[in-house]
Amino acid sequence: MPKLLALDLDGTTFSHGTHMPEKNLLRLREAKERGTVICFVTGRKSMEPLRHLFDLTDYFVMNNGGRVVKMPGERVLFNKMVSAETADLLITFCNQNGVALNITTSSYWGINLPSARSESITRATGKKPECYRFRWELPFEEIDGFVACENYQLAIDYIREAGLDLYCAESEPGTVDIMPGGVNKWLATKWIADSLGIAAEDIVSAGNYRNDIELIAGAGVGVAVQNAPNDVKSHADYITQRSNCEGAVAELIEKFILCDMFRGNCETI
Repeated sequence: MPKLLALDLDGTTFSHGTHMPEKNLLRLREAKERGTVICFVTGRKSMEPLRHLFDLTDYFVMNNGGRVVKMPGERVLFNKMVSAETADLLITFCNQNGVALNITTSSYWGINLPSARSESITRATGKKPECYRFRWELPFEEIDGFVACENYQLAIDYIREAGLDLYCAESEPGTVDIMPGGVNKWLATKWIADSLGIAAEDIVSAGNYRNDIELIAGAGVGVAVQNAPNDVKSHADYITQRSNCEGAVAELIEKFILCDMFRGNCETI
């Protein structure tokens, strides 16, 4: 039975930007040649910066599990959206309570309120967000999620208290990703595995931050990289000795996927 390798990208597989340590690339190619199903699981929405990975992976899980794309061919298997009613309720609350709410696509960046974080991004990149106050002001009809920054805990509390069909995950310090309900990295990965007849115990996953916790906890072998926060590491079956910059992914592939090449037999958890 083949294994499925589900890997977060930023902070796990990538060392910086979209650069991958050479040892990670080598081990991933070897794992794929041996029949391992490779799945990159990310909070990113755009696949354009990931084109150098297209021949390496079998699936992309984008937007923290909101969209699944089969490779080659970039065939979208599902793409979940926030309902218009739910989006309107959240946007109205954030407007009234000073919560900065970003909406992004591959060609658009909008924000409802000025924020220190958006100003910082503008200084660093030269890109400025469009200002929106209502959903119907957006240049598209459907929203696949939000990123809240300033005062984001207010939005989390409101979503919980109002019972909105949304899922929140902290993807980096100071921000929270808000996606459609029933979405996370693990659920999308499990959906792929089920469609291929791969059991959860044959999934090896790895991540570095709080939006990876379900992915780490759900897999047969869940790995946290050395640079992960302690609360993320507490959910892992194994913690790498190497950080993302030092080839943590190569380490876990050697230990749990290509183990016969390096140790004679695979370790179990």
